[in-house]
Amino acid sequence: MLNEIITIYAIIDDLLRAIGHKEDCRRNMTDAEVITTVVAAAMFFNGNHTKACDYYVRP
Repeated sequence: MLNEIITIYAIIDDLLRAIGHKEDCRRNMTDAEVITTVVAAAMFFNGNHTKACDYYVRP
């Protein structure tokens, strides 16, 4: 699952750069990280965003 999430992040990050997306200067997470979390929640955690976020901060 980790390899799939890294791949999803890389693709989303590349797509955002390709379209010239600008990040907000006040952000704590990149937009690619937010979108990746949403996609991973849908794919691996039955749409549960809390479980997806918990997976990312797990030691």
